[in-house]
Amino acid sequence: MRSELVIITPELACGSGGLADHTLALLEHWGALPDVTLLVAKPTGAVPPASANVQQLGTSQHDILKQLPPESGTIFLQYSAYGFDQFGYPRNLIKALIDWKTQTRGRLVVMFHEIWSFWPVTNKNFYVQQLHRRLVRRLLQTCDAVFTSTDSQGEHLRQLCNGVPIQVLCVGTNIRRHNPTPRQRDDGVAALFGLQLARIRTLESMQKNLAALAAAGRIKKLVCVGREADAETARRERELLNQLNFADGFVQQGPLSEPAVSELLSSVRFGVFGQNELSCCKSGSFMAYAAHQLHVVAEFANPSKPPPVCWLVAPSELLGGIDESELHRRAECLRMWQEQNCSWDLIAGRLGEALGIEKCSAVTP
Repeated sequence: MRSELVIITPELACGSGGLADHTLALLEHWGALPDVTLLVAKPTGAVPPASANVQQLGTSQHDILKQLPPESGTIFLQYSAYGFDQFGYPRNLIKALIDWKTQTRGRLVVMFHEIWSFWPVTNKNFYVQQLHRRLVRRLLQTCDAVFTSTDSQGEHLRQLCNGVPIQVLCVGTNIRRHNPTPRQRDDGVAALFGLQLARIRTLESMQKNLAALAAAGRIKKLVCVGREADAETARRERELLNQLNFADGFVQQGPLSEPAVSELLSSVRFGVFGQNELSCCKSGSFMAYAAHQLHVVAEFANPSKPPPVCWLVAPSELLGGIDESELHRRAECLRMWQEQNCSWDLIAGRLGEALGIEKCSAVTP
């Protein structure tokens, strides 16, 4: 590999968010690498991977530029605008990377987990994001390789900077299937997996449909699992769950180890997904459901749409009495799609190849 690798990420503590888990999974698959520095915006609670040097990412353009490798180094940026800046416009970071790239012979690879946000022209954030978008265009023009996690984000990036190759690479799951042997699942039990604030948003947005599924007896129990925010947020989640009146109640499981989450997802039938259609390929929770062959319940599910959306299940289908064999077919197709397109071997191989990590070669699904 190249003389020095610098990985820039908003977070690194295990379980603190998708980008932390994504970065840690890559480092695990790449194995021990010499001369690796991790520049982390929020390093609190992070446990440094073996042989890696973890530093707090500077805030000014000058300080960030001093932290970047000289001449022939390689930079891998795990990009999430709000992860690096509370206003969603990390201009000092972007400008420092552009300066570094134009002043050195180094290599710059960017993985866009999120791009700019979209606001109506009447909102003041519209103008901030137009500036953000303009600076991202300049960044794209300097990159050696660009990845993103969804087709829609890839199309926005292509339109922004015509001629720059954009590679779409879905995220993987940090919940590996520990017991691949099929087992008897608990009928009528569903899981809602993810950070607590995301779970609350799902319960709020899907309240009407979840209540209908509970009343019809299609979902009899809901188990919420994942990192908790605070006591007040837990109270709000409990309040929303109480309103749904599941026949067998609910469980607020809280955070569990990876094997324990895998065991839970292997025992339930349904996975509840409350994000939008565009978020499937960048959601670790969705990929965990897919890897564990769950019937994923989502309001945007539609069998006429491209994979993976065609293999999800709409609440209306469950209420209308969808055939059990069709449910199982979709779950198995979804599992196979995840295995062939979103495995960590594939992700680490593609990114490792772009970064010049010799021990990683692209894996053909």
